[in-house]
Amino acid sequence: MSSPQPPSESLVVLDGSRGEGGGQILRTALSLSLLTGKPFRIVKLRAGRDKPGLRPQHKMAVEAAALLGRAEVLGTEVGSRDVVFRPGAVDPRDLTIDIGTAGSTGLVLQTLHLPLAMRAETAARVVLTGGTFNPKAPPYPFLEQTWRAHLTHMGLAVALATPAAGFYPRGGGRLEAWIEPGTPKPWVRTTRGDLLRIRGVAGTANLREDVARRLRDRALTRLAEEGWNVDLEIETATWPSPGQGAAISLTAEHAGSAPATFVAVGERGKPAELVADEAVDELLDFLGVPDAAVDPHSADQILLPLALAEGRSVYTVSRVTEHLRTNAGTIRAFLDREVAIEEAVAVDQPGRVVVG
Repeated sequence: MSSPQPPSESLVVLDGSRGEGGGQILRTALSLSLLTGKPFRIVKLRAGRDKPGLRPQHKMAVEAAALLGRAEVLGTEVGSRDVVFRPGAVDPRDLTIDIGTAGSTGLVLQTLHLPLAMRAETAARVVLTGGTFNPKAPPYPFLEQTWRAHLTHMGLAVALATPAAGFYPRGGGRLEAWIEPGTPKPWVRTTRGDLLRIRGVAGTANLREDVARRLRDRALTRLAEEGWNVDLEIETATWPSPGQGAAISLTAEHAGSAPATFVAVGERGKPAELVADEAVDELLDFLGVPDAAVDPHSADQILLPLALAEGRSVYTVSRVTEHLRTNAGTIRAFLDREVAIEEAVAVDQPGRVVVG
């Protein structure tokens, strides 16, 4: 396959193999290109992954962004490692998007969210079909409990619903979002309040009822053994879905902070107890850094809106990830904003992010 050959106009050029080397560079670039009007070219896209180049969810994110921004695009076929995106004027409107696979609906939504919120004059509705529980992407419980809460604190109102769950390989889940117009506000969060409660949901789709109970019981046992005798409740649920799947979400609620949600998704042949252990381990890692205001999954996702806010933002994170470092680098390529990331000095100490 030949690489796209852009004309000589100035492009922001990004190395898609840098840092975490996944689709995050592409998604952030799409959002910023729509908001700044700057065209970009990304090369070596996902070069180090098992299936390099564009996957269906990345292709759909590019096509949806192009539709929203009346953009010219080169290199959008699945497998392409070289993409050129030249935005036009953003035309905010309702969108209905079918990924066509179990690819993440959450990642496509996050690509479109800020261009819609910051350019629309009235609320926009986005309906996406695909995966809603993806092991390497933000699952619905995280979006609903944590991502949405962070956005609310920044002045960005979003409502979410999921009438159907989507799991690999069938997909077919449905994510609905209502995005209100808004401009992100800066904020400072360098500590978190007392732990108030831990809430959880262990759910299945078209599986035996005991699977959800095993997920719940394992998580309750582990947390009790670790001494977290707070207000603790984990419900079981049965989700409508065209396929089969299981997941458990655990949400820690601290005074004065956005909830921190950790989700583990089941796989064929993987015992429910091991799935629950994954969610519990992530939660315990977060709880073990008492001065961290932001969980590691949110840290990179809130960086973009805060970089677009006027004013200085500071927040502490329980763990500095490669996703966070990579997102900072992509933002710097588009915006004249200082983004400083300070590493933690000990395992029980937070890292720190300063924007502006």
